[in-house]
Amino acid sequence: MSDTIYYEQPLNERIRTFLRLEHLFCQSDYTLRGFSIWDSRSTLHALVDTLEILSRSDFKSELLIELERQSSKLIALQNAPGVDTQQLDMVLSELQSAEQALHELNGQIGQQARDHDLIANLRQRGPTPGGDCPIDLPALHLWLQQAPEQRIEQLEHWNNELSIVRKPVALLLGMIREASMPENKQASEGFYQQSLDSNTPIQLIRVMVDGNLPHYAEISAGKHRLTIRFLEPQLGRRPLQAQNNVDFKLTCCSI
Repeated sequence: MSDTIYYEQPLNERIRTFLRLEHLFCQSDYTLRGFSIWDSRSTLHALVDTLEILSRSDFKSELLIELERQSSKLIALQNAPGVDTQQLDMVLSELQSAEQALHELNGQIGQQARDHDLIANLRQRGPTPGGDCPIDLPALHLWLQQAPEQRIEQLEHWNNELSIVRKPVALLLGMIREASMPENKQASEGFYQQSLDSNTPIQLIRVMVDGNLPHYAEISAGKHRLTIRFLEPQLGRRPLQAQNNVDFKLTCCSI
């Protein structure tokens, strides 16, 4: 098990969507170049789920809003004392390049993948449990019989279409996570609560705990209050709140 485990809680729907996309991109990375049929199946399902998120009518505008917001904040820092202007200019250039690419995009993100019959049929059968089996999607069954190199090449092509979203999402999440410093905290008998300043909008809560502990962090947060409970799974029963004090690191990410 990892020495440390991070638990995260977004405080707005935009960041929640970015985190889901990051999760799907990581899943795809892990299986994309695998030679087995099941690797290719997993990659296809991650691609379909990603396209479902990107198909939302407001996604592109929400991503542009966040890119523009962060660019404005960095521009305001250009003449501030002690700022690494070289690093700042590099990040600002990446944000503006991503913003320009999205403005110049005609049609939907990942349009070629959407238009492919295999992806369209898989999206249609997706809600049906086991709906991608050979009896329901013989075209998928045939596609999976190709040489692994051919499947991987096609999957890479479809995933490369999504780089226009992947790069800015990774950049924005990285900036948000690194914008604030973690603080040492302790949950008394597994419970921690603190007030939040509504004048400083927090985008993401991060909780870092010792990976050897038998507890997981359950986080709930709103504009005014943050609550964290450390719970221990119980076989066949509801999880129990930790009876001992739990040390952890808390980061309230705001940028």
